[in-house]
Amino acid sequence: MKKKGFTLAEVLITLGIIGVVAAMTIPNLINAHKAARYRSQFLKSYSTIQQALRLMSNDDLSLDFKDYKPNKFYITFKNYFKGAVDCGNSDTADMISKKIHNCWYWRNSNDYVSYSKKNMRTDWLDDGQIALPDGTNIYIENLYESFISVDINGFVNPPNRWGVDLFTFQLVNGELRAVGDLKTKFPDSDKYCNPTGTERENGISCTIKAINDPNYFKKAIKNVK
Repeated sequence: MKKKGFTLAEVLITLGIIGVVAAMTIPNLINAHKAARYRSQFLKSYSTIQQALRLMSNDDLSLDFKDYKPNKFYITFKNYFKGAVDCGNSDTADMISKKIHNCWYWRNSNDYVSYSKKNMRTDWLDDGQIALPDGTNIYIENLYESFISVDINGFVNPPNRWGVDLFTFQLVNGELRAVGDLKTKFPDSDKYCNPTGTERENGISCTIKAINDPNYFKKAIKNVK
């Protein structure tokens, strides 16, 4: 009885087809996993910041940045996070020595980029920095604005890009609002969350999209490769 089998050519063709399918699907699977992880980290950070602000309010402490001297709000704020590390601010020179705690040194402005991978307003991250045990970094701007920014996976992990793993909130009348909200300083999210935008603030308004759009991170990862 004659045995049937595949020829070498048929095997090679089959392997070639499998390779093409894998090349087409694996990157999408990797990006989907990354997007899901980013979304989870973002929502966790958002909740953590909200909880800290609620605890401050319960202790009758002001949530108005105007009631704090420059570089001082974060000193009170950090007390409401378990295991938080004080990374200093632009007036202190010890952030370099604290890299062991995953603190970002504010003078290394090129460490962060805008949503479109251009220079960004890193001077809005320098009025106090807090590093949390889960690896996130929280940045305060309370000199000229009332911004709370968070690097959801820590500056030691790329891409360090506004609107991808760095997001900014604003305290408005004691209420935490996602920048891009109509009551915040940058309500135009189409302009300030633009894959081709050139403004130094580009990416700051992506926060509102990250909250409202469950598929935001899939789009963000695709847009800024």
